[in-house]
Amino acid sequence: MLNWLYCRPLVWLFCLPLLVAGSLAQSSLAQSSTQSQSAAAASSASQGEAAPRFTSYTLPPDKLQKAHALYIIQSWLFLVSTVYGFVILWLLLRWRWVAKLRDWAERASGNRFFQALIVAPLFCVALSVLSLPPSLYQQHVSRHFGLSVQGWGSWFRDWTVQLLLLAIIGTFLGWILYAVLRRSQRRWWFYFWLAVMPVSAFLVFISPPVIDPLFNKFSPLDASHPELVTALQAVAKRGGLEIPRERMFEMKASQKLTGSNAYVTGFGATKRVVVWDTAIRKMGSGEIQFVFGHELGHYVLGHVVKGFVFTMVFLLVLFYLSYRLANWAQAKWGATWGIRGLDDWASLPLLLLIVSILSFVSGPAGNAYSRYLEHQADVFGLEVVHGLIPDSSQVAAHSFHLLGEEWLDYPDASRLAIFWLWNHPSIPDRIQFSLNYDPWDKGQSPEFVKTSATEK
Repeated sequence: MLNWLYCRPLVWLFCLPLLVAGSLAQSSLAQSSTQSQSAAAASSASQGEAAPRFTSYTLPPDKLQKAHALYIIQSWLFLVSTVYGFVILWLLLRWRWVAKLRDWAERASGNRFFQALIVAPLFCVALSVLSLPPSLYQQHVSRHFGLSVQGWGSWFRDWTVQLLLLAIIGTFLGWILYAVLRRSQRRWWFYFWLAVMPVSAFLVFISPPVIDPLFNKFSPLDASHPELVTALQAVAKRGGLEIPRERMFEMKASQKLTGSNAYVTGFGATKRVVVWDTAIRKMGSGEIQFVFGHELGHYVLGHVVKGFVFTMVFLLVLFYLSYRLANWAQAKWGATWGIRGLDDWASLPLLLLIVSILSFVSGPAGNAYSRYLEHQADVFGLEVVHGLIPDSSQVAAHSFHLLGEEWLDYPDASRLAIFWLWNHPSIPDRIQFSLNYDPWDKGQSPEFVKTSATEK
């Protein structure tokens, strides 16, 4: 579930709930090729042409060459960015930069919260600026390969907004972290985890109406495409769920990106389905219904909540291991780094470095769980449109294939890369599953959408 493009140590611990909101609040059908594979696409049928029948995922020679080049660049960027993030934190430790910042804050005030207001925002700004090179290069690559049309002014505006959010949330969480550390040297990892849970849940809840509009424009889908909403509600009814028309939104993705996508986000009163305007423009009605069926699967199967629970359990283990390793490292090198104790602000780079390394090592586990949820949503999507659209397995395969072309997904990614980095199943695997999944013909019951068991 985590963005594998960069190792973002700043976000991982100091501003952790924002990461949770960003990575778990959206259970997405499609991703850019910089992360993994996807599940929706344009259809030549929408342009009046007969859609070709697909048996596997292939790319024309020119796109295959570009997809391979992008695959190599992104793989190296992941490795270099990860090491780069580790080195930054190690240098901050070695140069005692945060220890000096701590001394300055202590001279300015004896109030702990005021000290947090000095140390935390400055640390967020410094680490974000130092982490800019990989992000800048990633944006350059996206523009070069035609995946992004976002101008640099707009990109820096988004980066600045993200930094402000990180600084605000980081200051609040940093203050809580060190308050807990001062009060319980042995149980701080557990008490901090207890504090992270409600903050993360709150951010996931408010993300759709509050945070997401800071980066993209949203409008009610019913206002611009009422006929599409009616068709999608028919799919929802087949899936046994009534989704109010006001919970369907269109996102103006074309202002920044060229590819298609859709996702479900939020929970409770803020849960909603979002379809990118690029998908609406490029896909035929059958593809859009399948895309929605996949997203409906996330909605019905409770993947946002399940993903949140999984991440919280993961964080509990991560925090405990960090506690053990941090105590050992502080006892061995703390004096060299100017760290008085773990309850000292100077320990912040050490904690972030440990959490970053542990998250890198454990990344495949989170990605495997994400692939499992995405596969479930694929199954649900195939089942819910069966009988509603003609030749639904080919429609699904067509959608996967064309979106693979759209995002330049490389068809021959190594199994190691998929295991370590992909948080969606690969395009070839999804196409083959779409073509072969047919419980109705075998006299079997569908896994999720039982109402379609007798429909053909």
